Amino acid sequence: MTELTQSQIAEIEIFSQAAYLELDDTHNLNHARKTEKLATYLAKHENGDAQICRLGALLHQYHPEGADKVELFLKSIGVDESIASRIAHCVRSVELDTIHEAKSIEAKIVFDADKLQTLGPYGLIREVVYRTRKKDITFVEAFEEAKKLQEMVRANLQTKTAKEIYKDMHKLTQEVIENFNDWNELSFTMDIPDKYSQK
Repeated sequence: MTELTQSQIAEIEIFSQAAYLELDDTHNLNHARKTEKLATYLAKHENGDAQICRLGALLHQYHPEGADKVELFLKSIGVDESIASRIAHCVRSVELDTIHEAKSIEAKIVFDADKLQTLGPYGLIREVVYRTRKKDITFVEAFEEAKKLQEMVRANLQTKTAKEIYKDMHKLTQEVIENFNDWNELSFTMDIPDKYSQK
């Protein structure tokens, strides 16, 4: 495991919080902790450096455009240059349009730890809430966007462990989507004979 001092880790945790404080509650500190926990779990099963994964997860919300800022900060508190570069690489690779640049298992783990939270019923709800709050779109449009995002994320999961986690939730996700479509179209009211009619 990569060694950093307790003082450095504390400073990194404080620095990471700045990326979340102004965000909505689908990307707040709770999201940071979920990403950290998932990254630690994935690191254990994918032979990743747990410390790099954990810190990369905490800092991931700086996104690729803030990766240079992250790296400069890490160097400013005395983090070894090679370690700072590895952590910043996780931040640079965390989006769908940059994950193809990932060169380390740790970057792939941080990507999966973040993106697993867009999958499954939890991810659908989270993404619909985010979109209806942040975009001028309808509830149905937000749901359709969330579905498309799930397909893109599913196709880009990087680790075997994350793919197994997704596999476990896939059936339930499909049931949720089918139920949503039934209610959106009220298709169940077209059944003949009417299964809800009194006998």
